[in-house]
Amino acid sequence: YSRSHRTCRNRVSRRSHRGRMVNSDNAIKSEADGLMTVDISGRLLIWGVRVVAHSRRLGRASVGDLRQVYEQFKVADAVHSLEAMLDVFARTARAPVELHASGCRCVSLSECRLLQAVAAVQYGCFDIARRRFEQWLPPSAASWIMGPACGFGRIFANAGLMLPIQDADDTERQATMAMRSWQVGSLTLH
Repeated sequence: YSRSHRTCRNRVSRRSHRGRMVNSDNAIKSEADGLMTVDISGRLLIWGVRVVAHSRRLGRASVGDLRQVYEQFKVADAVHSLEAMLDVFARTARAPVELHASGCRCVSLSECRLLQAVAAVQYGCFDIARRRFEQWLPPSAASWIMGPACGFGRIFANAGLMLPIQDADDTERQATMAMRSWQVGSLTLH
């Protein structure tokens, strides 16, 4: 995982529980500090996806470390929803999902887009979320994944953890940057 590899740069916005949009300067500035610039709810999601995917890749069924960390934030039940979402990806994905190692501070474009999709579900933007999931999944699977994603988002929201919403215009800029910096040998979910 090269630190010189550039990842998504974006302006992250957050919605309060009352539905107001609040601009935030939490931008993913470079791969070296990418994950650290995402708020805690986004880091928990990205790290959770990485842990579950890599555990499965190594043939381990246990995600005990993930459950312990999620318990500290009162969202341990979200592990089940996260596992269900990744089951959908593992069984039906038609495009690769680039994931970094669980301890890596970098954030891939796929991880940014997955965060956008789950955040859109959490805020009730189901059409946007479905389109985001369809980047990797067939339409029927993209519809099915909405259930576990809703559960995940609801558990996080009940604990006061709102996922960051990113501007759609930044996604195109992220895609352009990712094409220039595609790293051969990146880990993918399938």
